[in-house]
Amino acid sequence: MRKTIEQNASKTILQAPKEVKVGDTVYEVAPPTMATLILASELISQLPATKLDNNNILFETLSIAKDCRLVGDIVATIILGARNLTSEKETVKTHCFGFLKKKKTVHINNLSELSKKLIEELSPAELNNVFAEILKTMQISDFFGLTSSLLEINLLRQTREEETIVFGL
Repeated sequence: MRKTIEQNASKTILQAPKEVKVGDTVYEVAPPTMATLILASELISQLPATKLDNNNILFETLSIAKDCRLVGDIVATIILGARNLTSEKETVKTHCFGFLKKKKTVHINNLSELSKKLIEELSPAELNNVFAEILKTMQISDFFGLTSSLLEINLLRQTREEETIVFGL
């Protein structure tokens, strides 16, 4: 069912989470925080920096594919957000017919689990579509505006030169 322009606009204004389906699981992608954008940027910077030759696109793509496991990590980071990359689960083990109980906290790496799921269960076209849909709602222009204005302030700031004063002459 197609949504009206008004429905889409209200979702954007209210920053409603976007739903993304990966396999049989539906994830809610909330608007990104600065921490999420920073983590995604760090991962993107680790991708191989190559210029693909349009005449030989198949072989060029296959030659760098081994280095692109990060694509799953990048999309998973954006889907989960910086706060949900890891989680804890408390388990209880019983001993001696249930009389002794031992609690144990298990740390779960949600990032690696979702990244693996994205790479193994989605085709490249599906992964591309998921990423493109998320990018539409990521407020990249606001992030760019903030960082560019801060960089401009940094460039305009005068630096004070260090002077050496010699006494006794």
